[in-house]
Amino acid sequence: MDVRTKKRRETEIYENYWKFTAAYTDIMGPGFYRCLSVILFFIDENRSELEENARQRRDFSGSDLYRRLQKLIVQVSGFRGKDPTASARKAINQFVKIGFVNPMLLGYHPLARAFLHADSAAKKQILFSRIFYENSSLASDVTVDRRDLKHIAFFLRTLDHNGSLDRDDVMALMVTDITHYKNGYLTREELDQQHRFAVACGFDGRKYNQIDHLKGHLRRVVDLKYDPAEERFWFAEDPQVAERDFDRSFARDGVKHRIYKEELKEESQMLYGKPVSYLSKKPYKVLIASHIKPLAQCLREGREDQAYDVNNGLLLDPNADSYFDKMDISFADDGEILFGNGVEAEIRRELGEYRLDPAVLNESRREYLRYHRDRFREKNGVR
Repeated sequence: MDVRTKKRRETEIYENYWKFTAAYTDIMGPGFYRCLSVILFFIDENRSELEENARQRRDFSGSDLYRRLQKLIVQVSGFRGKDPTASARKAINQFVKIGFVNPMLLGYHPLARAFLHADSAAKKQILFSRIFYENSSLASDVTVDRRDLKHIAFFLRTLDHNGSLDRDDVMALMVTDITHYKNGYLTREELDQQHRFAVACGFDGRKYNQIDHLKGHLRRVVDLKYDPAEERFWFAEDPQVAERDFDRSFARDGVKHRIYKEELKEESQMLYGKPVSYLSKKPYKVLIASHIKPLAQCLREGREDQAYDVNNGLLLDPNADSYFDKMDISFADDGEILFGNGVEAEIRRELGEYRLDPAVLNESRREYLRYHRDRFREKNGVR
């Protein structure tokens, strides 16, 4: 190989590879919790000064603000060695890269405090998955804002497209400049091509630690399964919570939809001790993650925030869902079931025994149900 070609390739790979090392590998551990708590407190206490620093376009890396935060993290973390502040900087950059904290410390993800206050590992995993998928950017750090580059979203869409990914595929993705792929994912042919490129550049030998750190965080994503023997990732389909047929003319985000279903399961676990139908409170073998405002309608309106909002969902058994989906039944604000004209008497007697509990009917969910009742009334000629 021509020496100039080799240098050019190495320069390219080091410019564009997905840079990620973690000071904390356990996102459920006390170290992760303490460090995140200190950073969020620091941002809240110094918000005006941080914003002024950004307005003046001052160098944040050499600022007194950044040094003060490093000292606080060293105090609570127990970092040791010749330069514990280097570990503190790595920790701060980790929270920026995974999406919890904004570059230059200009705020943080709205779910970051909810993660700290979550009272179960399952809830923490759901919140981490949402933040990691929606907001992470491995090209960003505390002084560089490249949140336009969503590497983890690119990874998970590639996984969704290909079915599974192994270590070679992870390495292939980590040397990929995602701006070159307008579909937002790599095909199998593109993965193989990128893997050959990574091998030619010796990426595996140089960056094995970063590969393992990224894999460790990916293993925390909801419904993402990992086989350590084969070093393979895949999405597991939940046999308990299914979904009805979806209009494929709309591009649904498979990752957000999985998180939405997991949030419904976790909510049911919290309210009822296990996943059950919100109507009958029975633990059917299969439950439907039923949208109140139809998913296709949300996407038609460009409202992804509504499409994957847990409050726009109810866990229902397949029978109740079939009537609810077709606007043949709906619910009043107090949870009473409303029947349309086409519901047979036997079904009215069967379903009429049940109602939604007040614990399910928060204000956001009532708002979605008002939308559903309007469509229900239009169909059944009820004012």
